Amino acid sequence: MGGRHVAVEPHVPQPDLPALLAQARGLESLRRATRAAVARVWLTAVGAAGAVYLLSGPLLGPFGWFVFLVAAFALLVWALLRHQSVTRPYREAYKRRVLAPLVEAVLPGFRHEPEAGLPQEVYLASRLFPTRPDRYASEDRFSGEVAGVPLTFAEVHAEREHEDCDKDGCRTEYVTIFKGLLAVAEFPKAFSGVVLVYPDRSERLLGPLSQSLQRLGGRSRGLELIRLEDPEFERRFVVFSGDPITARYVLSTRFMEALRAYRDRYGPLYAAVIDGTLYLALPTRADLFEPPPLWRRGVDVRRLKRYAEALATMRAVVSELGLDVRIWGERALGSRKPK
Repeated sequence: MGGRHVAVEPHVPQPDLPALLAQARGLESLRRATRAAVARVWLTAVGAAGAVYLLSGPLLGPFGWFVFLVAAFALLVWALLRHQSVTRPYREAYKRRVLAPLVEAVLPGFRHEPEAGLPQEVYLASRLFPTRPDRYASEDRFSGEVAGVPLTFAEVHAEREHEDCDKDGCRTEYVTIFKGLLAVAEFPKAFSGVVLVYPDRSERLLGPLSQSLQRLGGRSRGLELIRLEDPEFERRFVVFSGDPITARYVLSTRFMEALRAYRDRYGPLYAAVIDGTLYLALPTRADLFEPPPLWRRGVDVRRLKRYAEALATMRAVVSELGLDVRIWGERALGSRKPK
């Protein structure tokens, strides 16, 4: 198993999986040391909390519970901060020795900034998710060029605050709006307009009713549902735009074919073309570019493969969606450009 290459697109450079596995195994002693340090942190916190609990009652009487709760909260905060501090060297070493060579193999020349991300303003500018997040985080930013096209992407997690009330009272929780990779690329030909493409999950369940609901959703944002002459595309996506001519100008036959292939191969895909910038959002369930859990022994081969697949996917954004002249060449633009 260790000698197999990652299954990525044929034209995408393939990482040397055995070398990456060797690098990951070289971090085993650091992983064990970090795991032991984390265990000491939490054992110290629990032991201190137990000592406070035993001493606060006899010494402080009725104020003992209050003292214990304050001390327990302070110890919890301390333990969380220490946990983050003692695990940082392992995370940084893993990203430097394992992830960095993998990035260079799949995306030559790309820069990986583990602690950087995409600003919330970029997320909002895509207009793909109309709900403004109450909590937003982004990290693991990648930037570079593919076929001369500037491409930047990062992991993004956007959440909204939700209050849930029942007979026992109300509690606030955070609900995910979007979690995954958000990519930004430069459109080859600037134009003025908005085209939003969403995965269509509702039509199979709701039939004609879904079209009415989709129209209402678009109008609430000043856009309209666009019907296209491609039933296979419309089975997978729903399109909104302020101008049908602009939408059909952007969604060339080849572009729609590429989106269909992308959707069938990788799963749900959101796309927006706004005033010369292309935004792509790829939902994921897990943090893609983090090391395996400290408590897991050995090397997680599947995790390395998942890293490579995620990076190859973003490279395919350019090669499959054809952000160069293969889709939007000057001839095509000249023949499709709206009056």
